[in-house]
Amino acid sequence: MEAAVLAFIKKHQLIRKMQTVWVAVSGGPDSMALLHLLWVNREQLNIDVRACHVHHQLRGKEADEDAAFIKEFCQQRSIELVEKKVNVKQYALEQRVSTQMAARHLRYQWFNELVQKMKGSVVATGHHGDDQIETLLMKMVRGSYALSPYGILPKRRIGELEIIRPFLGITKAEIEHYCNEAFITPRRDSSNKSRTYTRNRFREDLLPHMKRENHNVHLHMQRQSEWAHEDEAFLWKLAEEKLPSIIVQKNEQIVTISRSAFVDENMPLQRRMIHLILNYLYGKYSPLVTSIHIEQVIHMIQREDPGGEHYLPHSFLFQRDYDRCYFMKQAMNKQANQSYILSVPGFVQIDEWSIQARITEEDHQEASDQMILDFEQVILPLSIRYRLPNDRMNCRGMDGTKKVTRLFIDRKIPKKERETWPIVVDGAGTILWVPFLHRSKVANAHSHTKERLILTCKTER
Repeated sequence: MEAAVLAFIKKHQLIRKMQTVWVAVSGGPDSMALLHLLWVNREQLNIDVRACHVHHQLRGKEADEDAAFIKEFCQQRSIELVEKKVNVKQYALEQRVSTQMAARHLRYQWFNELVQKMKGSVVATGHHGDDQIETLLMKMVRGSYALSPYGILPKRRIGELEIIRPFLGITKAEIEHYCNEAFITPRRDSSNKSRTYTRNRFREDLLPHMKRENHNVHLHMQRQSEWAHEDEAFLWKLAEEKLPSIIVQKNEQIVTISRSAFVDENMPLQRRMIHLILNYLYGKYSPLVTSIHIEQVIHMIQREDPGGEHYLPHSFLFQRDYDRCYFMKQAMNKQANQSYILSVPGFVQIDEWSIQARITEEDHQEASDQMILDFEQVILPLSIRYRLPNDRMNCRGMDGTKKVTRLFIDRKIPKKERETWPIVVDGAGTILWVPFLHRSKVANAHSHTKERLILTCKTER
């Protein structure tokens, strides 16, 4: 294993001579093996190896024991260790994101501070070949963000922070064997066994079967990830070069393109040019631009009808008028066009309304303020918005569709309240729920449902 890791480091030029490498350690087998391997080979690699540990304050005594274990390990080997305590729960609440996302953001925020203090240093993480397989499979199955980076990269730069992953060419089993050989008794995170997390289910259900079919599957998946990333980089560069030829007008408020010039380009470039246009308009506050949004815009551009419009997240609008296609910002005070991404799990607070999303494997009785969905059938991402003209939904218990405006009228909702009543929409733009008024037939949970997505709405009205 040691020779394979050193060869991987050399092949991908992960470390330079005389460089400081911060190893992000959790106490588990992956990060402790990485710290030990780099420390043992520090003279051969001509590097300065140091450790950094983030205490997330999520697992009480167990997390404290992890920190103590890491400290003792480093003291015995005279490895410099720096530690940081972060309040993940408070950050998740303030930023309205999941606990996992909050922990990751706080970790990387601190890693960035470390490398800024020590220019030229890098942070090494213990991601391995099995992690690569899980990541690729999860992206393929969910399929929400088709143009996002493909798999885990051996090296990634985020601003001034450079992350390296020397273990991507080896398996979890090899790491466990290395720990035994090096007399390392790592800590075990109990949450890694919880089937609440999607990654854990992929790890337990799919990986064993794939490895029985081919024990080198991790190497093939790693090669696939690397080649796909290189292909993506080429296509993005080509899309950036082609984009000016289709643009008629461009400023911070509107981008106008020529339909005829756009449809002359190949489909892979069309998708990426739309993505580039939306990223330009959204700027640094860009929401997730999903494959669903891109497909909807392309459909409107290609169809025979020469006119039409499509609402995009966060008060943006796509409009087609014969050969001219417009991507534009709408007035921010027009609440009807605003959209808010609902993370799963997570919650969104809009004025007097709050909507929470959580996942459970337990059977659950639907309450009046809830909607329960079969999570496997839900198209992500979910978003919350206000009603739009001609909104219709396929209501549970009814034949055909019904106008949302009619739902408000039937339930005698005052006109003033209708404008700010939240509506839950899936990644395909389908209305799932008008809280307290009606639920759709889409993705309803049943007796064979494995995972239930529970949406709960609260209001101060």
